[in-house]
Amino acid sequence: MIIYLIKIILCSALLISVYKALLEKEKMHQFNRAYLLGSLAFSILVPFFTFNQGTQPLPFAGGMVTETAFSLDHGVSEQTNEETSINYQSIIYLTIYISVAVLLFYRFTVNLKMILQRAWTNPIIKYKNSKIVLMPQNVMPHSFLNYIFLNAEEYINGNIQREILIHELAHVRQKHSWDIIFFEIIQVLFWFNPFLFIYRKALLLNHEFLADDAVVGTNNDVGSYQRLLLEKIGQQSSSFITSQFKYSITKQRILMMTKTKSFRNALCRQIAVVPILGISLLLFSTKINAQETKKVEESNQMEVQSTKEGITEEQLSEFGDIVSSIMNDKGRPAFYKLTEEKRNKLERLYLLMSKEQQEKQLVVFRLAPEPLPKSTPSQDQIESWKDSDMYGVWIDGKRINNTELNEYSPADFDQVFVSKLEKNAVNYGKHYYQVNLMTKEYYENYNKKMKESGNKYFMGYRMPQNQ
Repeated sequence: MIIYLIKIILCSALLISVYKALLEKEKMHQFNRAYLLGSLAFSILVPFFTFNQGTQPLPFAGGMVTETAFSLDHGVSEQTNEETSINYQSIIYLTIYISVAVLLFYRFTVNLKMILQRAWTNPIIKYKNSKIVLMPQNVMPHSFLNYIFLNAEEYINGNIQREILIHELAHVRQKHSWDIIFFEIIQVLFWFNPFLFIYRKALLLNHEFLADDAVVGTNNDVGSYQRLLLEKIGQQSSSFITSQFKYSITKQRILMMTKTKSFRNALCRQIAVVPILGISLLLFSTKINAQETKKVEESNQMEVQSTKEGITEEQLSEFGDIVSSIMNDKGRPAFYKLTEEKRNKLERLYLLMSKEQQEKQLVVFRLAPEPLPKSTPSQDQIESWKDSDMYGVWIDGKRINNTELNEYSPADFDQVFVSKLEKNAVNYGKHYYQVNLMTKEYYENYNKKMKESGNKYFMGYRMPQNQ
């Protein structure tokens, strides 16, 4: 999750920097509006884009430790004695996040309710597909949704300039309020991103440029409109979600009115944005380093020894009793509970069964695979595996907290096996890939044991379809 949040911040920082450097000072306000809204959404969504850059498929890792079970139906290795631990640091961070988000949402709803109440409790005059709200207070003209808020006395006395009405009507017609509402919701959810303040300021300024264009397009007297803006400096509306005249942006607005639009220059800058978005996609998307597990081939299943006559009901009952004695609270066999004697007993009985009897058993035996070859992960892979939302990590057969990977380097491991969880796997949703790592010492012991073992078969269990 931390990696995801960092990617959001860095991507939004890059894209808003591109806007400030290439786009903001150009007279292409509709494109800029789309860029601001689109790039903000893009920076939030891009970490969800995944690209598989997996290496060559590795052989199936089933049976490399007795605690690991293999789903014959789905080819997914799962840990039966998975250890769980409480991550208090994550709980603290989550509490802080939710608390701030709730406060910001409360602030937003209070302001929204306040401005709507003003619209609903004061006299309204219909004006060119909008509604003028006549306020008793001495407020600066401002707009929100379909409402234009004006001082009642000034409006009745004809002291509201025509240019101001055109300006506010442009905000209404171009639905700038919906941009602000969208942004406020984003700010509630992603308040930790410091670059949202720059986005908000740029978006408000862009709205003013668009409204100014509407005024200039109707009234060619740019000079008189600029003087009118200077007169309004220092006035401000009474709500943070409405458009405002401010000194900090008045100068930029006046300068923008004097600029001439260069179609060629604007087109070049717009085209330049495309490769930057492509680079952002490569930099901030999620790269999956995974090898797909191979399902057991049907030919291997056919090679398992069986008999035509099968075993007796008494022997089947004995097999079932041994399996029942090692079942855990999740309804799966915990193979680490088996003694060597009982394991050998299960294998002998299973190989004496008929094919029909074998197909009805939860615990099964398959031909033992060759020992897994040495494979060392890259540092990039280790970094990607720290994302607990995407990966579940086991080292030497034990589940670890993903942050513990900070204590390891690629040279610490001699074997890595990454498998993708199917949607019916038990841990699907908690993570989507399972990473099994062996340290040098553990791999050496594993490899030695696999080569010295006289077992022709390894043990697994059938994963029920509803799990």
